[in-house]
Amino acid sequence: RTARRRDADAINDLRRQAHEMNTVGRPDIFQKPFGDALAQQTSRMLREKDNLLLVYEKDGAVCGFLYATFESEGASDYWDSRTFCRVQEIIVDKPLRGQGIGTALMDEVRREAVSRGCPKLELQVWAFNGGACAFWTKQGFTPYMYCMEWKTETGNQVNNNAESDGGHPGV
Repeated sequence: RTARRRDADAINDLRRQAHEMNTVGRPDIFQKPFGDALAQQTSRMLREKDNLLLVYEKDGAVCGFLYATFESEGASDYWDSRTFCRVQEIIVDKPLRGQGIGTALMDEVRREAVSRGCPKLELQVWAFNGGACAFWTKQGFTPYMYCMEWKTETGNQVNNNAESDGGHPGV
């Protein structure tokens, strides 16, 4: 069902679970703790009319949610204009994962995307989150772009694979 204002605390509890996992997976990116700014973001998500905030209830309690935005980008010198649905967040209460709740939420966002004439869904997933990567593959998502990084020595990683050719001529 569509989320209501009274669902805010339950949604924040789920978002807190995901935030804690992200702080473990990428402590260099995610700040601790889950704070007021993220809770206020949930309030904004609940007020938005053009986007989609769904909850899944089991035994009268919210145990999962999905937040999606419907976006359009204009054409550039490189690509054509495009319209898509971006799955921003989907979180299922940890003890209930693997029971079809995420799939039910995805089925609903797919129906909504089709009803709005949206040609595709997109999302981003953290590489460290193997469970989520497996879920998205099972849902039929495929990569079309990779986001990669290389940390400098100040990022606590030394490039041990660099060729020691004394530099690159012409650069």
